[in-house]
Amino acid sequence: MIDRTEFERLVKDALSNIHNYAALETHPLVSYFSLAPDQQISRGEHLRLLLLQAIDRLRPPGKNLPTTSMEWRPYFILKQRYLEGLTIDELKTQLLLSGRQLRREHGRALKAVATLLWDQAAPNVDFSLTTEPDTKGEWGTNFQAFQAFEITQKPLNLGEIVQEIARIFRQRVQNENVQLHLELPPELPPVLADRIILRQIILTLFSYALEVQSGHLITAGAGIKGTQVTFWIQVRVDEGDGLSVEEDEEDTSLEFARYWSQRLGATFEEVSPPNHQAGVVDLILSLPQANQGVALIVDDQETAIRMFRRYLSQTNLEVVGVKEPDQVLPLARQLHPQVITLDVMMPSMDGWEILQTLQTDPQTQHIPVIVCSVWDEPELAFSLGAADFLKKPITQKDLLAALTRLQLMAPDTTAESSPTDS
Repeated sequence: MIDRTEFERLVKDALSNIHNYAALETHPLVSYFSLAPDQQISRGEHLRLLLLQAIDRLRPPGKNLPTTSMEWRPYFILKQRYLEGLTIDELKTQLLLSGRQLRREHGRALKAVATLLWDQAAPNVDFSLTTEPDTKGEWGTNFQAFQAFEITQKPLNLGEIVQEIARIFRQRVQNENVQLHLELPPELPPVLADRIILRQIILTLFSYALEVQSGHLITAGAGIKGTQVTFWIQVRVDEGDGLSVEEDEEDTSLEFARYWSQRLGATFEEVSPPNHQAGVVDLILSLPQANQGVALIVDDQETAIRMFRRYLSQTNLEVVGVKEPDQVLPLARQLHPQVITLDVMMPSMDGWEILQTLQTDPQTQHIPVIVCSVWDEPELAFSLGAADFLKKPITQKDLLAALTRLQLMAPDTTAESSPTDS
């Protein structure tokens, strides 16, 4: 399944690798074009020919006009940029355009090529995620189409992810005669995020920075700000160009970063710091820290403990199960868990007694307790000091929603699951 915006992004990436035959052979775009039975070429070469033909179709027919004219610009920009390997600065000089003007023309040319290829790929494309044109005639991003993507948040090492992407990105930077400088502290706390989405956001920001930079230097780094871990990219752009999506509607890269940052419970912003000289802009991604904690699961049934362990397997909580009531208080004192789930029907000591014991001990009274019971008695649970109440059978969605209410889980981590008796 692919939408129009993602298809355009793939076309742009394939054009960036048009001379890299190995990259084209394994490029995701090849799966959308079928080879004819009589074509004796590889899938990568087939994609390369389609890209070249699409660019050539932008060439104005039979017009004897200078290459700097409006009619020639789309063809000239793509040909010089991807086939001849000219840099953005060299194109600006040849076309006598500002950085912002060139980005607009470049964006329009890419959309034109993507449209030509989209029409050829249409029989092989699943249209269930297709975007619709907005009121300005451009293809807008239908973010509702991505709601079905299941986010899996877990503790991640941001520094390692940035370094991995920088290694992938470095060859593109070198081809543009741009330096990439990383400023990563030796130790960063883990962040809570979905690995696939976080990698794509960071790669998108790197790619965008490369497109808009005018100082031949991209500086990226990470740090800690309060309870969040920040990833930032700093670039110099043509003075007055700016990076605002509102001023450059053809580029949806920053919209992508903003949308998926929100889905992760993170924030994204692009700012021009007042203490920096004109033309310097920061792209800043702020992510919540993933403080690895413990969920103490109190239940005399091993199957229930396994159920909770499965429900919490994709969170930043380590599950510790306890079946003996007299072990609850010592373990709570020792482990300082982020949360305790408490079964009411326990042998020798019921859950209400355990709850009162936890509430009267100075070392454990601050720990939120979620009472779990087949009896629908939330009022009793809250009156005795419980932080939340779940009626059995408990679903994964119920549990994660309770953790979200207790601010132990990002809002987008809830998942649907069939109820399981414990």
